Amino acid sequence: MPIITTDTLAVAYTDTGPRDGQPVLLIHGWPDDASTWDSVLPALHAAGLRTLVPTLRGFGETRFIDADTPRTGNSAVLAMDMIALMDALHIDRFMIAGHDWGSNTAEALAVGWPDRVERLAMLATPPRLGGMPTPPFAQAQRQWYHWFMATARGAQAVRDDRTGFAHIHWENWAPPGWFDEATFQRVARAFDNPDWVDVTLHSYRARWDEAEPDPRSQWLEDKVKATATLSLPAIYIQGSVDGVNPPSASKAVPGKFAGPFAFIELAGVGHFPQRENPNAVARHLIQLFTGNPADLSDTIDRSLLMSKTKPFLAGAAAIAVIAAAAIGVAQAQPRGAQPRGATPLTQVAQFDHQATGVAVTADGRRFVNFPRWTDDAPISVAEVMKDGSLKAYPDAKWNSWRNARASELPVDDYFVCVQSIVPDGHGNLWILDPGAPGNEKILEGAPKLVKVDLATNRVTKVIKVPLDVALQGTYLNDIRFSPDGKTGYITDSGTRGAIIVIDLETGKGFRALDGHGSTQIDKAVKVMTDGKPLVRPDNRQPAFAADGIAISNDGKTLYYQALTGKTLYSIDTALLRDGVSEQDRAAGVKTVAQTHVADGLWMSKAGVLYITSPTDNGITRLVGDHVEPVLTDPRLRWPDTFAEGPDGRIYVTASHIQDTSWFKPGAPASLRTELFSFAPAKR
Repeated sequence: MPIITTDTLAVAYTDTGPRDGQPVLLIHGWPDDASTWDSVLPALHAAGLRTLVPTLRGFGETRFIDADTPRTGNSAVLAMDMIALMDALHIDRFMIAGHDWGSNTAEALAVGWPDRVERLAMLATPPRLGGMPTPPFAQAQRQWYHWFMATARGAQAVRDDRTGFAHIHWENWAPPGWFDEATFQRVARAFDNPDWVDVTLHSYRARWDEAEPDPRSQWLEDKVKATATLSLPAIYIQGSVDGVNPPSASKAVPGKFAGPFAFIELAGVGHFPQRENPNAVARHLIQLFTGNPADLSDTIDRSLLMSKTKPFLAGAAAIAVIAAAAIGVAQAQPRGAQPRGATPLTQVAQFDHQATGVAVTADGRRFVNFPRWTDDAPISVAEVMKDGSLKAYPDAKWNSWRNARASELPVDDYFVCVQSIVPDGHGNLWILDPGAPGNEKILEGAPKLVKVDLATNRVTKVIKVPLDVALQGTYLNDIRFSPDGKTGYITDSGTRGAIIVIDLETGKGFRALDGHGSTQIDKAVKVMTDGKPLVRPDNRQPAFAADGIAISNDGKTLYYQALTGKTLYSIDTALLRDGVSEQDRAAGVKTVAQTHVADGLWMSKAGVLYITSPTDNGITRLVGDHVEPVLTDPRLRWPDTFAEGPDGRIYVTASHIQDTSWFKPGAPASLRTELFSFAPAKR
């Protein structure tokens, strides 16, 4: 490894990739070394980027020039080392990615030299902008080693066994089996540097004021503390199972960035993303360093889980073909319970938060939404990418609402609590936002319909639903469109059910069948799941009025049903025009069939009306004046909402409503949910 000399250090570094490429500085963390980026470099080079990878002071072959130089390790002095390196290499402007120590070093560089740092990626360690508050007890426990090293006995223990000390963090900070011993031993040679312990001890003591920062860097330490936000394009990469800085420790990160920003969560990844899932890290870095900053959006990346599944699927393919009917279907339901020709479910995707709505466009793009019912979901609307990752849609800004920031953000231009997403068949995706987090009180001005042009992925229209239409207690549940795309029909499943009719051209709307028996809950119906009544701890059962909705392919008939009900109704859409009396509408309501407790309805292109059946984890269809089963599957816990692919395949979400903390005290706020698909039933 070449060595370059600055005023204080002989820095070991690599300089690889296209010489004329945009320079990227990659800074390693602790306890690690510069090889942490090795598996990321080839993709960066292929993207035309030049990479500079230094070894930090106290690690590997990097050495202090003067024996009298303090062996300090605070982030600001590390940043000064990096700027001295770039000066020695005659590189003026550059981009940075930093992991762990490198994350805060990169942050300090962006604060101290904003005219030189163009874009920033921070991995696994949150920014310290504005100062470091004392962490909550749970986080302090995860950071036990900080406090351990602040004591004389702890410091001596590190001196006595630096390798053992580092090894326990590799074991604890990421999922079991993520590294092999040969790799760790190679990296641990970097800890043999004679200054490693002193630099390490100072780094951790200085951040909690147990040691003074390097005097030369005090100005920069003060500037980081005085800086509230950064405005350069940036991303933060978070491992979903990071054992030292879990997602709960990075909740405040988005608020530290005022410019283009993306929060990227890597599913199944711990504290060392660039080692555990280098392909994903490289992909996101390339997007940041070479892409349009306006395209940055929050993402949940599931590529590691997908890649772990593929070898098993390939090896088990032959067995699966033989055993699918005998095992998979048999587990889904008792033999003979499905009608002839029924097809079992295929899992399409899995999510770490509660999904309700799903949409599939004419060209096969897939979208899901996450209402803020029991958790403060990090994304409201997402496109499900081909690799299973989620991309905030249409952009990060619309998805940046958080309950925790409700008093800071206007409700008009953010998704507050998205319940449904439906394409209109005219190149647009409509997003229905009831504006009622937790399915509770409506935030004034929040209920709205947002129209997104699927060709440009831009919002083209926002229709606010006024308070005389979205009454307090209303919950805008689902929407269907007239074939000409000019009218939207919305179910109000709140305290007083109704069908809300919206003129999509003028934005005006009104309530129809407001309080009519067909749109209200049926008080005689008990919602059952898992063989017993579904009730809250105070014995209240679900009480959702007009919920599922579908429209005939000719647009002449609207179907709807209360969730807490067992009757499917219909009405001629001509009666839902403005100016028709409520008396005439009531007279035109028809009873279609006696059904079961149902959430979602879907009229397929083939003319089959599908109905979800949460009671038995199933799907039924309307046949004449009755319903027939299509399939049941224990994985389909609370089938919620339907969509249809261009090939006629039907998609359905499993929202696990019965598993929420509403009905199971002590359940986690965030629920793992799924998206499934099945072949259409034969008519």
